[in-house]
Amino acid sequence: MRRVRDDETWTLFDPAEVPDLTELTGRVFADRYTAYEAAAARGELRTSARVSAREQWRAMLLSLQSTSHPWLTWKDAVNGRALNDNTGPIHLSNLCTEICLPQDRDTISVCNLASVNLAAHLGPARVGGAGLELDWGRLADTVRVAVRQLDDLVDVTRSLVAEADRSNAADRAVGLGLMGFTDATERLGWAYDSPEAEDFADAVTEFVSWHAIDASADLARTRGCYPHFDGSGWSRGLVPIDTLPRLENQRGRRVTVDRTTRLDWDVLRAKVAGGMRNATLLAIAPTASIGLVAGTTPGLDPRFSQVFSRATSNGKFLELNRNLVTALKARGLWDAVRTPLLEARGDLDAVPGVPGDLRARFRTSFAVDPASFVTIAARAQKWVDQSISRTIYLRPRSVAAMDDLYTRAWELGVKTTYYLFMEQRHTAEQSTTAVNKAARPAGAGGTPAPARRGFGARAGVPTTSVPPTTPAPAVAAVDTDACPVDPAERAACESCQ
Repeated sequence: MRRVRDDETWTLFDPAEVPDLTELTGRVFADRYTAYEAAAARGELRTSARVSAREQWRAMLLSLQSTSHPWLTWKDAVNGRALNDNTGPIHLSNLCTEICLPQDRDTISVCNLASVNLAAHLGPARVGGAGLELDWGRLADTVRVAVRQLDDLVDVTRSLVAEADRSNAADRAVGLGLMGFTDATERLGWAYDSPEAEDFADAVTEFVSWHAIDASADLARTRGCYPHFDGSGWSRGLVPIDTLPRLENQRGRRVTVDRTTRLDWDVLRAKVAGGMRNATLLAIAPTASIGLVAGTTPGLDPRFSQVFSRATSNGKFLELNRNLVTALKARGLWDAVRTPLLEARGDLDAVPGVPGDLRARFRTSFAVDPASFVTIAARAQKWVDQSISRTIYLRPRSVAAMDDLYTRAWELGVKTTYYLFMEQRHTAEQSTTAVNKAARPAGAGGTPAPARRGFGARAGVPTTSVPPTTPAPAVAAVDTDACPVDPAERAACESCQ
């Protein structure tokens, strides 16, 4: 990344000639890499090639733009900020990029996961009597119970291969994460890309991290430390935020993330030095499936739509953002907005007549400021000892915009990123329950839209044989016994009405 920034070159090697590079990270890797470059210049290596770092970086970004792969991760940040740093280098992550554990020929990494639903921990504000706030005491209880349950899970889990069971028992690695972040910020009245939401991500991740680490230290007092505790960062009294200076030293440049703290970490540093039950504690997974099951938003992600359908083995279901429906009903706008919202594929920005504060609060994934994706990830990452599954949504199809975004992620110390989704240029027309779509209302303003010309219509020729001023004919009664609509669905059927 430094060479990309400085417009220098990268050297490509045959891995068979430089096998030790895979095992090195940080400054040691950089020194060995430049030594191999010198050897290549002297003709001592069979195969090598020099390429422009920026051109190679651009090729990676173009591939990411067109295929959503490769997901960009930073090996120096993953290893430089690891507290389980005494069992070998971390070569890889899991599929969703939030689990970062050492693995080798004799060890297959295992991590036991759970996620706390932040939205389920909101309650009435205790001061002022109006609105909602996070119930911090209840959240602390949930986190501590979850850590104990995950540690119990280590003991009852049996894998299909001995290498995985060995790793599970030696590291007792767990990954407690968060979901419902956007659900919570919407209910608290904040836009995803607002300073309030960024501060909330920082504060709530710090709180969860503190109590998860403290709970693991308590378990170590009664159940014993994990076998690889000695020599780890934990044994030296380090907590996740303490790894930022180490990464800065390796890079020779400052990691520009906010360093605000709110809890007493000095007390916890002394406690973890006395023993930890688990090699890892925190990892924020994407939770796309369990988020739907729990009726909340996945991980730290924004909503990709306010209304969508999902298919399961039990049928097809229409999902609505209940927070948005509640907010629109409170303003008397829901009846006017619901059909245009469906036609706009759940994008509130495309629906006329919606107040600006609601538009900002309920922006969907492609409408939020993309810089907020990496800012929120970085502010949460400083408290997370593993990593965060960070999906990024980008509206401008520009390599320059991608360059700025991913360079910023590197500068802020983000460890890993996940999918990059680019907004579609073409979409299919959405279907609604309206029979005569040509005469549908324009939107929340209530002014009827002019009739649209269909296929075969000619300029100046009405698209309907009934003049707009002619009263509509009376509708004959429907014989419900002969109606083909399922009885359970007749209340929503316009013909039945």
